[in-house]
Amino acid sequence: MRKIYMAGMSHKVAEIAVREKFYIPMEVKTEALGHSPFDELLILATCNRTEVYVASDRDIAEAELVQYVCKLAGQRFEDFAKFFYFKTGDDVAHHVMNVSAGLDSVAVGEDQILHQIGRAYETAHNLHATGNSLNKLFQGAIHTTKRIKTETNLSKLSCNIPFLAMKQVQRTFDDLENRSVYIVGLGEMGSLMLKYVQEYTTNIFASSRTFANAEKFADVLTPVKLEDRYKVLGKCDVVVLCSICQEPLITKDEFEKVTELVGEPAEPAEVTDRRKRLIIDLGSPRNAVASIGEIPGVQYVCVDDLEKIVSENRRLRMVELEAAQKILKEGLDEFLQWYRMDEVSKDIRVHADRMVATANEESEKLLRSMPDLPENERERIRMMYERFAKKMANDYLYKVKAGNSPEDVKVFLKCLEASDE
Repeated sequence: MRKIYMAGMSHKVAEIAVREKFYIPMEVKTEALGHSPFDELLILATCNRTEVYVASDRDIAEAELVQYVCKLAGQRFEDFAKFFYFKTGDDVAHHVMNVSAGLDSVAVGEDQILHQIGRAYETAHNLHATGNSLNKLFQGAIHTTKRIKTETNLSKLSCNIPFLAMKQVQRTFDDLENRSVYIVGLGEMGSLMLKYVQEYTTNIFASSRTFANAEKFADVLTPVKLEDRYKVLGKCDVVVLCSICQEPLITKDEFEKVTELVGEPAEPAEVTDRRKRLIIDLGSPRNAVASIGEIPGVQYVCVDDLEKIVSENRRLRMVELEAAQKILKEGLDEFLQWYRMDEVSKDIRVHADRMVATANEESEKLLRSMPDLPENERERIRMMYERFAKKMANDYLYKVKAGNSPEDVKVFLKCLEASDE
């Protein structure tokens, strides 16, 4: 049976300063998936986790898979091995189901991870990097998650990362109506952030890697070219960073210059509410250097800091969480039943092929005793024997598989083997 493995790190075991080093660019992922050293491969990389899933006919050691992830990220195994978790078999399936459903996320039940898993699976599948095992696993996880979204209210009560960011904004500023917000990055997370911000203020600026993308939202915000970002940074009360970048988009020195230009006090002692600035960095790698939080009047918050925000609807979510976990268990059991039966199916095919081969041998023995029989009659006898063998296989092998557990089928097959002896 082809075994499944995974190695990765997440917000639960590594802080963002470590996780951002394992940002894997799309071109690197594409190259890896197109030239995989494993039978099957899928790479999942988000702001909160980097995970590699493998299915293999040979045994894969933990060190081998972790070294592979480190190589993809261009990092030394010796420096980062301690931050990784490694899972095999049933534990991989359980982990995928939990991650896909958002039950392993910072914001329990959030929807964004499902889209990210969907994209990761689609990319790997389109590049022919996945096979029967990972296809069944991820298709099952996606289907189960969609059931949770449909049959429970968990996602309605959940708070995704931009939602938590908005909560942080509201904690910092009582009123946003007369304040300005600058969003850098208008991908999935930035677009969702924009929806939340629009409810509280119309004074919104935004930049995107492609200026045309920012211009698409010109009816609700002022588009800013990314290279002109510092012209806006010094004037805005709230800055939300959601871009994908290899190097920080905002440095401490440059940010200090623009804050000084608009009259920021040099001393931190008397920072008024009017002079406060909140920088929320949702990027991984981070879009800004964390030291900008040392500038007087500037509060810097990254993804890890958002975990400290307590959800107001936790009690209601716990009720929905129970229902979600029940559906999750059904999806997990369905996959594990298939996964274990896959090995049994191979054994059954061996027995079925053996029955057909035996029937062919017996038909040939009979035909040797009738040398004068015409060829068309000889062929009819061969087909009769083969059909009979296949019918017996269907009645006594495949039907047994359909109505019993993998364990019971294995016992049945052992009995067949014993009787053959």
